[in-house]
Amino acid sequence: MVMDIDQHYSHHMDETALLKQLRLQYPDGPTLYQLAPIDQLHIGGIKASEKLLQQLQQLQPRRILEIGSGAGGLMRMINSQLNAEVVGIDITHRFNTLNHALTALTDTKASAVITADAQQLPFADNCFDCIILQHSLLNIPDTERCLQECLRILNSEGSLLLHEVLQGPDCDRMIYPVPWARTAEQSHLISIEALCALLQQSGFQLRGAENWSEEALQWRQRQAEKEQQSATDKARKTPVLSPIQILGEDFKKMAPNVIVNLSADAVQVWQLSCTATA
Repeated sequence: MVMDIDQHYSHHMDETALLKQLRLQYPDGPTLYQLAPIDQLHIGGIKASEKLLQQLQQLQPRRILEIGSGAGGLMRMINSQLNAEVVGIDITHRFNTLNHALTALTDTKASAVITADAQQLPFADNCFDCIILQHSLLNIPDTERCLQECLRILNSEGSLLLHEVLQGPDCDRMIYPVPWARTAEQSHLISIEALCALLQQSGFQLRGAENWSEEALQWRQRQAEKEQQSATDKARKTPVLSPIQILGEDFKKMAPNVIVNLSADAVQVWQLSCTATA
């Protein structure tokens, strides 16, 4: 039986143990950078989120929706830097519960987090100034339906920001498991060409597109070195926060496979900015 996407992200989580570790390790509360190993699970980590934050600081939206907000790392960054209302949705309810619990440990304000499907957004028309998807489309079966929903709930000339893993030109060389999918059935990658066509068809105007694959590969390679060093550091007294605490022991296979897939051009990482056409 194929594991559904909710199980993929929640089956191996032990929120109770994780929160206990954080309270013991950071009695005054963890910083956003200290939380990054478990709440910035996308390729590029917190540095990639900082790039999105820079775009938001230029746009200055008043109401922001993050689709696929996960454990809430980007939401907390936005709340720490911008005076805006931030709402998150994720299909994995335990992620949303963890999101609230992690925020409560920090000095950032709480935001609304809703368990919902991005293909049927539970919001009225024209109610957001900006929508962000960070490594979210890859778990959404119907990309076109999601983009149509985004257009519906965005204000006129609202912004859509994407930081996504996309299908590379050598996608036949793709290997699993990866952080977003243990099998091909859980992965819904499309090419940059297909995504740009769907954006246009759905009513968006592309403002900018950056292929971030080389930077993403270098970042993942640096992370692998850090993870290896932590694994062999027998003198360490405190446990290290790790994506393993979210994704389970399979992460030890997923992380190297990301490097292989990026190196083989089976996947690419892109950042795109779009505007809803009036």
